[in-house]
Amino acid sequence: MTKARKKLVIDNDLELKLAVQRVDELLEAIHDYAGTDFSKDWKIRFPRGYVRSADQQRARLPFLPYGDLKSNFAYTLMLSDTLHWLLMRTDVTSTLREQIIKLYIFLFGSMAESLTLVSLKGRCGKKYNHRIQYMCDHKMIDEAQKDDLEWLWKIRNKMHLFLLDQSDYQSERLRKDFSVKLS
Repeated sequence: MTKARKKLVIDNDLELKLAVQRVDELLEAIHDYAGTDFSKDWKIRFPRGYVRSADQQRARLPFLPYGDLKSNFAYTLMLSDTLHWLLMRTDVTSTLREQIIKLYIFLFGSMAESLTLVSLKGRCGKKYNHRIQYMCDHKMIDEAQKDDLEWLWKIRNKMHLFLLDQSDYQSERLRKDFSVKLS
């Protein structure tokens, strides 16, 4: 028999601040006790309603035909909602924050790659940058969108760890690329 949860209501910013402090303390206490002992049977309840359902995500994609691609986009967008929550509602910083942003960029780069392949099927099946140039030449996108999509692909391709000539974290060039577009 499980007890019904008493819903905590927060009515103002002071109550919010106090609730966050209490959650911080409780999470630290849980971690101090359980640490990395994954034999202990507990999970923190992720906030319901923040991550949009697959059906909600599919509804945001009317330009895609229904099927596996649309579902895969929906699942990817669900993951992006989760990453967004983690970035906006936790205090992850430094290397971890950069890696989450990098993953976010990878996801959207992969979706851009798929969209260009699907939308240009039978017209331009060349590599990504050729497709982007084709779209710009044919007024499907403007020059600024082309630049943004090329930047996205450039950063997305830095996911190939074996191709990096130095540590991402130490790469001033990569950090500069992130900060220019994300600031």
